[in-house]
Amino acid sequence: MERATVDSHLFMNLIGYVSVLTLIVFALNDDLIAQNQQTTITWPTIADSPWPMLSHDPQRTGRSPYQGPQTPTIGFALNIPDGIYSGPVLGAQGNLYFGSYYQLDSSDYFYSYSADGAYRWSYTLGNNRPPQSGILIDSSNTIYFGSLDQNFYALHGDGTLRWSVDVGYITEILSPNIDLDGNIYITNNPAGELLSISPDGVVNWQITYDEGFLHGSASISPEGQTLYIPGTNSNIYAINQDGSLLWSFSCGKTYSPPVVDNTGNLYFIAEEIPQQLYCLSANGEIRWNTIVIENFSITPYSGLTLDAQGNIYIAIGSNILSYNYDGDLQWHYIIGNNPDEYDEFSQPLICDSDGTIYVGSTYGNYYYAISSDGVLKWQLPLDGYQVDNTGAIAEDGTLYLGLHKSSFWNMNEHNLIAIYDTSGVSIRGTTELLREFVIHQNYPNPFNLVTKIEFELSKPSDVLLHIYDIKGRSIITLVDSPEDRGKYDIFWNGVDHAGFEVVSGVYIANLEINGYSQSIKMLVLR
Repeated sequence: MERATVDSHLFMNLIGYVSVLTLIVFALNDDLIAQNQQTTITWPTIADSPWPMLSHDPQRTGRSPYQGPQTPTIGFALNIPDGIYSGPVLGAQGNLYFGSYYQLDSSDYFYSYSADGAYRWSYTLGNNRPPQSGILIDSSNTIYFGSLDQNFYALHGDGTLRWSVDVGYITEILSPNIDLDGNIYITNNPAGELLSISPDGVVNWQITYDEGFLHGSASISPEGQTLYIPGTNSNIYAINQDGSLLWSFSCGKTYSPPVVDNTGNLYFIAEEIPQQLYCLSANGEIRWNTIVIENFSITPYSGLTLDAQGNIYIAIGSNILSYNYDGDLQWHYIIGNNPDEYDEFSQPLICDSDGTIYVGSTYGNYYYAISSDGVLKWQLPLDGYQVDNTGAIAEDGTLYLGLHKSSFWNMNEHNLIAIYDTSGVSIRGTTELLREFVIHQNYPNPFNLVTKIEFELSKPSDVLLHIYDIKGRSIITLVDSPEDRGKYDIFWNGVDHAGFEVVSGVYIANLEINGYSQSIKMLVLR
């Protein structure tokens, strides 16, 4: 009996130890799972919008909290004649903001359209001075972007100028970021300076270390105290809010600012041999690094994206790769099956709440949606139109894209695209939606006395053809009636509602069909 009692006590003690160990293991596992899980960090100085800036948030995760389109159903495809380089992003009311592509010997523009594709306003910049930068919208609905005219702009939500600052030459990779105090951070080129600009347009400071900073701006730590930015030719720098250096990490050239997760870890790819994907802790120490390419290096133009489970997705040449939170390769997807289908991506990757990755071809081949397990969901033909910026995912799952052709092409068509999430529509069927109606460029253009606006309908439709000025003010309605299928020639003699001649300038002809619209720009010369 005594022996049995002792064994019973030992057994009960052993059960107790096992229970404690089990609780510790579960606690550790819960902690690891909690670290893996990623959520959007509250950032009160950016717009309360589904996509207020390039790569979605100040940590540059490129992750939407909403599910994107699982099928490529085109809701609308508008004609933005000068093309789209920067944007679109989404404001607090769901309005779209984007900048034109570089055009020889013509003015460049910054645009706003409504979420359903209606023209709102445009802001005119100088000739050959497009807003070739990322865009950011703050909580006051101020829109920030940089231009090749060396100015950094802040516009009010109605398209009027709030302020502009001469910051030196700006290139297309610049992407502004914002801290919790509302200060904006940008870089210039070739000086490679990092600038801090107050919400009122005052330069707080501008700095450079060693080689200078790459013209890609910075990402910001979760608590908002530290900026992370690549050097011009190598290294990653951690900068305090006052511009002082916190630490630097020695590595090859990185073309995009690091992605930062919820616990402050940094992720980036360097151009070096062997080529590696790095994960650094917030103090600059290597958490892990893994070789992506062994014996050569491919320029890592595209930025990374980080999904809600802590998985990292990268694009290298024609390759999309996925790594888990601990740096283990999960899958490798190769775009195309032959050399003719080789592709490349220069814009940051983005993903939705399910981990679907969205990215478009720099060569103008396709726009791709790839599942979180590496399976192609859909691809949309781009017909030679290039993608140089991320898309924007709205709360209802609509994906907005901006495309362009070369700088010698100012007749872009179907290049502001809204892709809806509906089922049962094939890729081949989506191209038919583009043909339901089309508005052609007016002729002559520029014009003095009268111009012809031509449009075509593939089926009977309710038609609204309206003229706006460059600030979005109503000028005249030319058509407001149901029309049959066919081709229409509408003439405008350059007068407004009251019958007065309009002044010289740029005007927008907006054709709205059954709730969808396309626009062209027209130039009046008196």
